[in-house]
Amino acid sequence: MIMRPLMLLGLLTLALVQAQKDPHWESGRSAIVHLFEWKFEDIAAECERFLGPKGFASVQTSPVNEYLAITSNNRPWWERYQPVSYKIISRSGDEAAFKSMVSRCNAVGVKIYVDVVFNHMTGNWDGVSGTGGSSVDTYNKGYPAVPYGSGDFHDTCTIDNYNDANNVRNCELSGLHDLNQGSDYVRGKIIDFLNNLVADGASGFRVDAAKHMWPADLSYIYGKVNDLNGGGRPFVYQEVIDISGNEAVHKAEYTGFGRVTEFGYGVNIGEAFQGNNPIKYLKNFGTEWGFMSSDDALVFVDNHDTQRTGGSSILTYKNSKLYKMAVAFMLAWPFGVPRIMSSFSFDNNDVGPPQDGNGNIVSPGINSDNTCSNGWVCEHRWRQIYNMVAFRNGVDGTNVANWWDNGNKQISFSRGGNGFIAFNDDSGDLKQTLQTGLSEGTYCDIISGDKSGSSCSGKSVKVGSDGNAYIELLSSEDDGVLAIYTGVKLVYAHKNPNVWSNRSAIVHLFEWKFEDIALECERFLADHGFAAVQVSPVNENLVVMSDGYRPWWERYQPISYNITTRSGNKAQFKDMVRRCNQKGVRVYVDVVLNHMSGDMSNARGTAGSTADPVNKDYPAVPFDRQHFHTSCGIQDYQDANQVRNCELVGLHDLDQSSTYVRRKLVDFLDALVDCGVAGFRVDAVKHMSPSDLGPIYDAVKNLSSVNGFKDGARPFFYQEVIDLVYNIRPIYTFVNDLVIFPGGEGISRYEYNQLGRITEFRFGAELSRAFRGQNAIKWLKNFGPKWGLLPSEDAVVFIDNHDTQRTSGNNILTYKDPKLYKMAVAFMLSWSYGFPRIMSSFAFQNSDTGPPHDEKQNILSVPIKEDETCGNDWVCEHRWRQIYNMVKFRNIVRGTSVKNWWDNRSKQIAFCRGNKGFIAFNDELNTVFRQHLQTCLPSGTYCDIISGSKLGDVCSGKSVVVDSLGEAEITIIATEQDGVLAIHAEV
Repeated sequence: MIMRPLMLLGLLTLALVQAQKDPHWESGRSAIVHLFEWKFEDIAAECERFLGPKGFASVQTSPVNEYLAITSNNRPWWERYQPVSYKIISRSGDEAAFKSMVSRCNAVGVKIYVDVVFNHMTGNWDGVSGTGGSSVDTYNKGYPAVPYGSGDFHDTCTIDNYNDANNVRNCELSGLHDLNQGSDYVRGKIIDFLNNLVADGASGFRVDAAKHMWPADLSYIYGKVNDLNGGGRPFVYQEVIDISGNEAVHKAEYTGFGRVTEFGYGVNIGEAFQGNNPIKYLKNFGTEWGFMSSDDALVFVDNHDTQRTGGSSILTYKNSKLYKMAVAFMLAWPFGVPRIMSSFSFDNNDVGPPQDGNGNIVSPGINSDNTCSNGWVCEHRWRQIYNMVAFRNGVDGTNVANWWDNGNKQISFSRGGNGFIAFNDDSGDLKQTLQTGLSEGTYCDIISGDKSGSSCSGKSVKVGSDGNAYIELLSSEDDGVLAIYTGVKLVYAHKNPNVWSNRSAIVHLFEWKFEDIALECERFLADHGFAAVQVSPVNENLVVMSDGYRPWWERYQPISYNITTRSGNKAQFKDMVRRCNQKGVRVYVDVVLNHMSGDMSNARGTAGSTADPVNKDYPAVPFDRQHFHTSCGIQDYQDANQVRNCELVGLHDLDQSSTYVRRKLVDFLDALVDCGVAGFRVDAVKHMSPSDLGPIYDAVKNLSSVNGFKDGARPFFYQEVIDLVYNIRPIYTFVNDLVIFPGGEGISRYEYNQLGRITEFRFGAELSRAFRGQNAIKWLKNFGPKWGLLPSEDAVVFIDNHDTQRTSGNNILTYKDPKLYKMAVAFMLSWSYGFPRIMSSFAFQNSDTGPPHDEKQNILSVPIKEDETCGNDWVCEHRWRQIYNMVKFRNIVRGTSVKNWWDNRSKQIAFCRGNKGFIAFNDELNTVFRQHLQTCLPSGTYCDIISGSKLGDVCSGKSVVVDSLGEAEITIIATEQDGVLAIHAEV
């Protein structure tokens, strides 16, 4: 009878333990940087200007609480490790500055971990006080600002026997008065201190001198610390120096409730790169070297202690070439949580940070090459190091493969198919053809330089179709490392949407005429902050009459690459693109490169061209039978060859491996670039081979500065790859081309994300399920890659598109369910994931129906009503107030992160976007949303942009009053027209 509760308790304890090992990094980020002795204001600025943009995950600060101001030694760095109280006031700043720093760093995706000292208080000093002015009586162990007295400490004794655990844990480390963490009173004071840091927004702690405290005491203290503000347990990593394994205290005693600093890592990697142990032996660097498991370890090359007292085994900034090699290996090797040291220059082991004549810490100066001045070393700003952080982010989740060594001090390896790195620690040159694991293409070496537009400022590496590349690292070079990864492939520029910096969101003006699109750019889209328009295919297609009307899908049956469709001719198209570009609205064309038309007798195109599809003869290109794959139908979606080489629903499948076919496709895309377009949505990409598409995309000309693009800008490519197989959540069954095959298909979207972005079909499917109540929206808290979605930078996201709104039934929300649809679109636009696309439809009952037209089948123009919505059966979702106001919301909050998530554990949620915006959702059918919530906004009255707009100084809908704490009463009644409320800094 008692086993079930005990088992539950055990599971809860295990979950708590594992949670305290989670660094809570945002997706796409990694690495801690220890900004040793930095001021809070400087840390905040560094998060915003460098760490956030460069992909760093977190900062370790120096101790933030009050400590002795030791002026007799000219303020040595180690004064921080002699606490006087738990008040947050130090040379770095006060508590207000600390909270501001944490908030600003969190807003750009960088977490804060605080170095905390609670093993001890100070040593004995005469005539001293704390950095906050607190008095102390060090000789009598009196610390009134806590308060602590002599009864709160262990008896005075010196640690003199590291083979005696009692001596190590109950005596004084270097004369520092040793607190008794077994005391309930002492525990309470420490817990209060840590909880205060959590309340101020810290995400975790580096626990100083953990080996000098009893594991049971630490476990108790950690267990009483509150959850983080955004949920989850604080990240705990503990300083336990255990290199030899021969002492009485072992690191394994501390892994049960947090990570542990693996000091052996830096010693061994330093020995290796200094030539004392050939780097060929690093092949199994990890637990086989006596380290803790990867899940338990925090790893580093040096830290603030070892760079001063660690001996000759430790590499530091003073041996820069070898140091960069060691850090590069750490960041490339999949073991532990890595921490990077960021130092100030020193020649004396006691000297403190750069300071002025009054003892105030001097801010780091930033040089034009990103390095630091004013006595700050800033290793994290060395190109070779910050680029390796990006490398680690780019190879996350992959394993080491393709290890090579020369039997001594030259090595290389790949990280799955995402990255490759080589090291030359030898006196001779490395000149080898090596397997990189990467796809064919040219990559920029991130050690010798950067990727800049479509070129490399340092070395470049050409990878062949077999994955091999010639690698050269001369012993005389400045750096003994070369590293490449998918993010620095030169075609990576194809993921850049080329939009104006203050704009976001694509709107698909499905089947609109060119003149109407131009007008919409000028009269509406630009003013409301839309970034781009996706237009339906613009090249000549087969004219199809079906039951007396022309279906929308005739656009996807090309017969030539002449720019003439129901939307207009080439002159009208070019004029539309020019007018939209002038208003800052980019144009992306939906292009059909996979196939031509299906069979039809007496075939004629929208420009008057004729064709003989039965014989695969398209004279207006010209294509004939030799330019197509052999006719066959796609029957088995687990057979990649069949999917790519057979006909999709009877459409004649082009052979893109043909040089002639490629040339025709490139000529077509080049003609569109000449007209001023910014990119392409590529239809039916899964039905073409990545090895064919890559050369086609690469061959397209650069965008022209004449059309307002930067010199060297590449076209934006986003590719339709329907890959909806779920490993965890229920599998859908769609119809036609949207079929989900249990067990996986033969084609994966990850085969294409190196060529450009991918249309993430899972995004709309999952949000539709959530807002329909099939999956409570509380689970959206980590919506993104953890749901099996693509990395954010690879994804174009949408709720519905022209296919899914017709063929997916109730699996996809559309304009026909407006309340839930608006909620899903609002979530998409408020969530910091992917590049969003909004559907703008025409009304339909029949899935084949084409756009509104007159009796001659001419498309009707889009009339605009007084309330800014559309007539003539054009739905125009982008003109719904709830949607276009959310586009502006997205523009206002750009660059910020999601924070202050709240949910009611079911179907009501709310969150902030940095300090710029707040949004709340009520997906409950019969429950009122009424909560007092943190909005993260300054005090004032704000207009809800869902129920209305801001008109001068008046709200046409609801208003929200935010108090001086940033809090507000939020109400959404279940019966209201909209289940969303949103406010931002400019309303």
